[in-house]
Amino acid sequence: MDVFSTTLWPVVGSLAAAVGTLALGYYLWAVRDRPSATWLLVVLAVQFALTAGYGVGYLVFDYWLRWAVEALFWVAYIWLGALFIAFALAYTGRRHVIHSPWFRLLAGLTVLLTLLVVTNPLHELVWADFRVESTRGLATASFSRHGGAFLILGVTSIGTAVGTLLLVDTVISYGDLYRGEALAVALSPIPPGVGLIAWTFGIVPAPGVNVAPVLFLAHVAFDAYAFVGSGMFDFHPATRRAGNRAAIADLGSPVVIVDEERRVVNYNPAAATLGLASREVLTEPFAACYEGDEIDPRAAEQDATVRTDAGRRTFKITSTDLDDGTDAHLGYTLVFQDITAERQREQRLAVLNRVLRHNLRNDLTVVDMNVDVAAERADEDVADLLEPAREKTQGLVALSEKARTFERVIEDDTESLLTVQDVVDEVVTNLRDSFPDATVEVDGNDAVLLRTNPALLRVVVRELVENALEHGRGDDDATSGPDVTVAVTDDSDTVALTVRDWGPGVPDHEVAVIENGDETDLEHGSGLGLWLITWGVSAAGGEITFDVTDAGTTATVRFPVVDVGDVEDESAGDDRGVTAAED
Repeated sequence: MDVFSTTLWPVVGSLAAAVGTLALGYYLWAVRDRPSATWLLVVLAVQFALTAGYGVGYLVFDYWLRWAVEALFWVAYIWLGALFIAFALAYTGRRHVIHSPWFRLLAGLTVLLTLLVVTNPLHELVWADFRVESTRGLATASFSRHGGAFLILGVTSIGTAVGTLLLVDTVISYGDLYRGEALAVALSPIPPGVGLIAWTFGIVPAPGVNVAPVLFLAHVAFDAYAFVGSGMFDFHPATRRAGNRAAIADLGSPVVIVDEERRVVNYNPAAATLGLASREVLTEPFAACYEGDEIDPRAAEQDATVRTDAGRRTFKITSTDLDDGTDAHLGYTLVFQDITAERQREQRLAVLNRVLRHNLRNDLTVVDMNVDVAAERADEDVADLLEPAREKTQGLVALSEKARTFERVIEDDTESLLTVQDVVDEVVTNLRDSFPDATVEVDGNDAVLLRTNPALLRVVVRELVENALEHGRGDDDATSGPDVTVAVTDDSDTVALTVRDWGPGVPDHEVAVIENGDETDLEHGSGLGLWLITWGVSAAGGEITFDVTDAGTTATVRFPVVDVGDVEDESAGDDRGVTAAED
């Protein structure tokens, strides 16, 4: 047992590392299509050649075969450094660096070092006096190292360190999401790296015994944790890095980063719109880099007009504080959103709104008064001709008034607790006076409370019932029931208001316009009522659906009910308020 443990452990350890590497490669093959997986497969292939070759090499006493095993070890170690960097670059989202001149230089140096090892018998720049010796029954290599050996050690160590630092950067930058797998892979090169250094400087358990291949067992264990235990390729840091680049560098809106002194420290390509197209603006005061309104980075949101290549544009600017994670303030990130078209549209709508609601309404009122006077003074035939004009004029005045009322209530954010049933009873009572010949049946006595704008809810209920009375009244011979039925029901989460009529129903194209939320020249509604209903329901936090059949139309509005605990708290507050007022 003592002979086995002291003689064969380098062989067993090296071959065990080779078997583990092969198993990892087999597992990784299933995800070879993932970013960076191909590079890691190549790393594992070279690692297998290194560990398996050296394990077998301990059993080979032929001079040239043992020399070939030693050369294979050196070449494999040379390539592991460069390949590990390539994997780290791809895994952390820096794949473009692999195609850079710097990486081509590294690849060229790797090829040069490989040739240095392969041709060593000609120049002996790497080692000299190569001998095959027997150490406790193992075929070990003995030689004196020259400058080339230490150059290879330095280049390989630096390459491994760079790859490790790239992965550690992922650990620090991205937190828990990639921490386990990246940390495991970052630590994995350390054990064999330490073994190589120890072997290079003669710190070995026995003369000629290279412990680096055996220490690849620890390397395999770390990788196994990353691949299997942490799901290394389930989440990929490259995705997040690409997302960060897309969110800033590829963003179509200008982004400018300034320090606390308001000097430009970075910007994205879209910032060229503002005039930041030259690297010379870096470290310059931001205010000197553009022409337009003053921008205060300390303001969370602000609007500013800036002169651009396309003329003067208005931007909404959002400012975000930058810190280093320890609450030390470093500067601000300014994101510019072009709202010029939106502002122009708002101006056009404001002018049109004023003209339609005020100027047109006032003029139509004058027209209506004169049509009435003309109808009174005209003979019967002329009066009959004026009647349609009078009706249309009054309809337009009423439409304008309806729009004014809706605009007033939609801008009012006052809310209170109320029941839909009370609002329905109030609205239906008023409409019965306006439609004395119609019958409206109210079903339900629901006392479920809502928290909403009372005036807005009245507009919604009135428009629903009025629309049903005007357009949905059926043929008296065909229906013996009421012209319109209104029902209020509830379940645990919502209260439903259902308005049903028996007329021809809302045309399909008008329902489509409401559901699509857009009107076109070819597809549009015939009035304002359905839009007021839809806007009002949405503002009140509800949802509306229409069920149109040959028998009529059923409009159903659902509102979220108020939690009982909230009602009790608000009622207690109201009681306290009443008591204080009475005192």
